[in-house]
Amino acid sequence: MKRIIWEAYFDPSISRKYGRRVAKGLNHQRIEEVLKSMGLNFSVSTAKYPRLPWKEYKRYEVEWEKPKWILIKEIERRLKTS
Repeated sequence: MKRIIWEAYFDPSISRKYGRRVAKGLNHQRIEEVLKSMGLNFSVSTAKYPRLPWKEYKRYEVEWEKPKWILIKEIERRLKTS
């Protein structure tokens, strides 16, 4: 099953109200590297994030069978440790 992960979920410059889903202080440019290290199949495109339609973010389509929030938390954990 494909899950859509937006770079905005990890962007410390936006508030949770506008879509950030994790704590501030993470290097959100390393998401691709983390997904590769997890061995997941994914594709990347650039699109306008629905909550901030004036700004473009990377959009990751990830093959993931578990709930989306688990994937987000796993990416967050790996970004913190690296």
